[in-house]
Amino acid sequence: MTAYQMKPAPIARRPLVGIAVSVIPSMALVMAGQFVLAGYVFFGILTVVLGLNLLNGRYLDATAVAIGTIPVLMLLRGLVLYNSIQVILAVCLAGMFMIPEDRQRFQRNTPLVGLMWVCMLYWFTSVILSGDYSSNIRILEFALTAACVFMLAGHRSAAAAALMGVVGSGVIMAASLLPHGTRLGIVTISSGLSVGNPIAMGLSATLGYLLTIADRGRWLLLHNRPGWRIALNLLAGAALVLSTSRGSWLVTILGVAIIAAMSPTGRKTLGASLALLGVLLVIILQTDRGPMIEHYFDNAVGGDVSLEKRTTGRANQWESFPALFNDSPLWGFGPGSGKTVSLKYTKEGKPWHSLYLLIGAETGLIGLSALALLLFTLAHRGLVHRRTCFEAVPFMCLCCFMVIGISVSGVDSISGVFLGLAFAARDFSPMRVMRTARVQIDSASAAA
Repeated sequence: MTAYQMKPAPIARRPLVGIAVSVIPSMALVMAGQFVLAGYVFFGILTVVLGLNLLNGRYLDATAVAIGTIPVLMLLRGLVLYNSIQVILAVCLAGMFMIPEDRQRFQRNTPLVGLMWVCMLYWFTSVILSGDYSSNIRILEFALTAACVFMLAGHRSAAAAALMGVVGSGVIMAASLLPHGTRLGIVTISSGLSVGNPIAMGLSATLGYLLTIADRGRWLLLHNRPGWRIALNLLAGAALVLSTSRGSWLVTILGVAIIAAMSPTGRKTLGASLALLGVLLVIILQTDRGPMIEHYFDNAVGGDVSLEKRTTGRANQWESFPALFNDSPLWGFGPGSGKTVSLKYTKEGKPWHSLYLLIGAETGLIGLSALALLLFTLAHRGLVHRRTCFEAVPFMCLCCFMVIGISVSGVDSISGVFLGLAFAARDFSPMRVMRTARVQIDSASAAA
């Protein structure tokens, strides 16, 4: 059979510097409680960094910086310009299209091209039907993030810098938020105004924790740097625990299970990582954050906790969905109708806390079938990629995204990072991989 192995490459340092310059000053201000000022400082520096890279034709660097700062972008967006992510990612993606090889790679990825067109049409239809330009607008940032991550995946140096940025930004953000609020990841800064979301921080930590273990850290280019891998693994694990995000914990458990199943020779590394995480958990539980972590853990698995409380109201939406679906099974109630439909059937009017419920409510069986087709296609590609490139990350990230969609809508930037890595499966560009003909491949050595 034919096997593919990625060319060894050093991590790109220039994007890492750009990410650090953008994130660290603003997070220092967040730690000091100056949230609004932190927002303006962050977006000001980020604009300069991205502008200099784009003007000098360094489109890869600009895109890596944009992706690497996503956790902080999601935290501070509401204090300056909420839809800034869409603008930033659209400009970076347009820059990547200036590179002929990458433009051709994008055009050859039919599922990704289809997703982009569907998401744009979905948002446009939502605006027409609801009369509100912000209706489902986050689906654009979701699609743009996935596209940018896919484009970066063909350049392992830049991709590693971007992914390191996501993890590092998330860890720094977690540290800066420690002095504020009782639940890490969300802070109320004035009456009625809050910033952040625990699951957004939790998922960035989940991504870092899993990528330091899966494929021996190859996607972070840390496979030959065990010290860095252990340090990043511990930091990401600490942020994951402190996030109190039950959805992130569930995604992490699934990712760990996939790594154990697909990388037999990596089970010792996985076991050591879980042992370190256990020790870290015991230490954290002794701090003043311990009771909060125990509270959310008990809410998730405690036997005396009601299903409504355990799922934070999500159970009501799942219970209401059959009646909703029965009233309009084929095409749903139309894009942009989510909140209205939720109010009618759940009496609460909350946004749908599930990708599958959102798609089913707004587009019915047609939308759910299209989503199932996309997920099935990416699952097949991920398994083929595992057999040919010996990398479990694309398939693992797809499965993680599917679980994310159970508890949240999943149409945001951090979810787009997971799906973007899934789209990277079977990207056998001859410019970026070494092709090796083999008659027989030992499964144990391949997994290593």
